[in-house]
Amino acid sequence: MKILHYSHDSLGLGHIRRTLAIVRRLAHDMPGIAQMVLTGSAQFGAFNWPANVDCVKLPTIRKKENGEYHSPHSHGSLAAISSLRESIIMNTITHFKPDIMLVDKAPAGLNGEMVRPLHYLKGEFPHTRVVLGMRDIEDAPEITCRDWERDGIYPLLKNTYDAILLYGAREVFDPVLEYNLSPTIERKIYPCGYIFGHEEGQLKAHHIREKLGIDEERLVLVTAGGGSDGFQITKTYLEMLSNRSTPASFHSLIVAGPQMDVSEYQMLEKWAAKIASPITLKQFTPHLSSYLSIADLVVTMGGYNTVMEIMGYGRRSIIVPRVSPRREQLIRAERLAARNLVRMIHPDELTPMRLLAEVEADMKERSQTFSSSRALNMNGAEVASRALIGLLNNRFQAMNSAPLGSYQATLANMDGSATDQLKQRKSSDNSFRPTTPEWMFA
Repeated sequence: MKILHYSHDSLGLGHIRRTLAIVRRLAHDMPGIAQMVLTGSAQFGAFNWPANVDCVKLPTIRKKENGEYHSPHSHGSLAAISSLRESIIMNTITHFKPDIMLVDKAPAGLNGEMVRPLHYLKGEFPHTRVVLGMRDIEDAPEITCRDWERDGIYPLLKNTYDAILLYGAREVFDPVLEYNLSPTIERKIYPCGYIFGHEEGQLKAHHIREKLGIDEERLVLVTAGGGSDGFQITKTYLEMLSNRSTPASFHSLIVAGPQMDVSEYQMLEKWAAKIASPITLKQFTPHLSSYLSIADLVVTMGGYNTVMEIMGYGRRSIIVPRVSPRREQLIRAERLAARNLVRMIHPDELTPMRLLAEVEADMKERSQTFSSSRALNMNGAEVASRALIGLLNNRFQAMNSAPLGSYQATLANMDGSATDQLKQRKSSDNSFRPTTPEWMFA
């Protein structure tokens, strides 16, 4: 049984980290399953992948601040690089022959590079199930609806995808209502909850503190995700520390991001060296999740994975969301702030004084945690894994002739070897908590 994952990765680390969380959960729930990941992330090799997983690197394409794509390594025109990426995808499908094709976030792929491969897949491998992993929020409704109409996404969702795994909560943001999805498409949607992937080989708290040279001091983690547009938040944070009349009583760990411009990172290094408050500055770490898990406060942008880890670990946070070229981060931060799960500063209102006021107000709170993990379903990787295993089950052929609306009913009645493995893990592994009704194991 084989699953092919597609993660286009043009900006930040969110796609590859979300894919990694699902890959790890699948490997845990169904040992021996063969998985392959198509990714454009230059950082894919920095993460620990489970056994039986291979990665196929696609040539890197980056998104500019204006939303346009380009090749950062001057390997040719965008059209030439896009054609090369598509040919790699086509060849991987041809030789790997997946049972499931799981596409992360972008139904048509980056710049439409998945459209031809998906049609080829449906024609040449009719038993392969094509699944979309839909992020909680794509963009503002009016922009998403316009783009999806223009790019033919609605017909793709209706006619090509067999199932849609929603990595979010409809009570927080409902894509059916916000994006005018048809009843046919709605019947394919399977809400999984939010993807929160525990880091494998997570560093122990005392090892982290020892590594940072801190004892009982409180820890503030500042992270800008991939870092390509994270200079302003990190710069403002350093200015905040510099303006203090006395050194801060807490330790600041700043992770700028591997995609930050070299000259920008060098400026941060110079500024950090002049500040009296205790600071550790890194450009990248594959152990960000470990640091986040023990932080007393997280100051960050509003990317999906970082915010979900904040929710999953129950950390206190200040979110400064990206507002262009997409408003996805802003909408996410606003919805969560309205539920009192995060503090939010609009980037137009971000100043050293405003940030200082928010940090000091938050640091007065005695507890570093709050009940966010109980407020939202953070077990999306487990639920997605079970849904995918249901599709891999020997009885998934019944879905070929069943109406689209029977997808959840098919999962409800799944049995066979895949389900037996889940039952065994459920009884023997205390960390395996069912987050969907018991009929998933019937």
